[in-house]
Amino acid sequence: MAEQFHKIYISASEFVKAWEKEVYELTNLDYFIYLTMNTLAEYLETIFFPSQRNIDEQFLLDNDEITNLAFHLGDNLQLFFDKNCFGICSMNCPIQLDQKITSEDFLKAGKVPENMEFTVHSCSIKEHCLKYDLLNYVIIDAILDFYRYDLNISAEDDHPILQQLIQFVNETMIDLVRRHGNHLLVNPQENASSYFENLINSEETTWNEYDFWSFEEQDHNEPDELWKLPNTDLFLAIEEFKQLRKSSVTARNDILELFGKFVNGFIGSIDVKELSYDDLEEFLMIVLPTEMCSEQQINFEREVESFSNFLKFLDYQYEANLSLYWDDFKTTLLSDLKRTFYLGQAYHKNNSYVDYQLSEEKNDPSIIDGFFEIIDRVEDLFVIEDIHLKDQYSLVDLSMLEIESVLPGDILNMQIVENGDDKWKAIWIECVFAPKSKYYLL
Repeated sequence: MAEQFHKIYISASEFVKAWEKEVYELTNLDYFIYLTMNTLAEYLETIFFPSQRNIDEQFLLDNDEITNLAFHLGDNLQLFFDKNCFGICSMNCPIQLDQKITSEDFLKAGKVPENMEFTVHSCSIKEHCLKYDLLNYVIIDAILDFYRYDLNISAEDDHPILQQLIQFVNETMIDLVRRHGNHLLVNPQENASSYFENLINSEETTWNEYDFWSFEEQDHNEPDELWKLPNTDLFLAIEEFKQLRKSSVTARNDILELFGKFVNGFIGSIDVKELSYDDLEEFLMIVLPTEMCSEQQINFEREVESFSNFLKFLDYQYEANLSLYWDDFKTTLLSDLKRTFYLGQAYHKNNSYVDYQLSEEKNDPSIIDGFFEIIDRVEDLFVIEDIHLKDQYSLVDLSMLEIESVLPGDILNMQIVENGDDKWKAIWIECVFAPKSKYYLL
């Protein structure tokens, strides 16, 4: 199970040396921590810090500082897992994130339910409990101590940048547990030496990448061989295409602006040819409807055509072969995306968010917020299921939508309240997603 990083921050050999173990002694938990350290470092460098605007320079971290912080966080996480999750605590949160918990579970684990800080307001499932514990026993101390003692910065606990950093690390750790927990953390003490041996062998046989930032004198008479040229950054290619379109009076860049933010904030710096089908699919199925379906001036057909032209530009300019991805997407998913996008856009055209915020239903004690999948239809009512908590609700009134266009498998990000006689009704619908979106929403 080799994890592909765009950049290695802590090599396998450095990790083994720091852990003061022989390779044959390393476990699945060790490997999970290794993945966590490198992923955290990569996300901090390519996502978190580039997304900050007007940040005080003293809070910016260079490459070495990011690596150091990621190591401290991983070290704290290993200790917490060893002593708690795989030690004295019996709740097994890392491998049962979606399982509901009761007050008896808390008492058995020696915990006391309470109001929680940092946006974790309840512990209805084990993910909430783990998230709270990671904040308070792993992340907050590691980050504050790093800034205060490693960087000698007089940082207050409630500084906005530090709070954002704490939240970002917390979400990333939970995401890593969700992605790798069922493979690595079910048997955390199982031997994982083969993983590290493969990584170390790879380190010993891999050529160093060409350093195109080098200030050394270059021989300009030497031909520019392709393998020596720097890669073409995808974000720069987006900006290049937008510049080309400026000559057209009718050209709009809404979808390109959004794709640029997606690349800069979630994918990071990658070569044009490294863009995957999953990247395109996630952008179109999740980011596009989330950000654009509430905007009435957005013309779906025009935006899709603009994005298609951009992919053709990448193919022509950089030999990226992305039109193959686009053809596949058009054949399998475009019609569902168009249908659900129009559903959401029509809803927002006819319903005011301000009116919703001022409504009495907004404060209804039965209100439930989540991502709900359409399971079935009973005449003009629907059966839905929360895709995360797995709770089902029967006889749900979705008349705020054009219900004839709602199909089984569609996912609605919405709020519902009880409507009497075991019935429910939607009171606000944020977005409608096509069925394939579930893969990215879980």
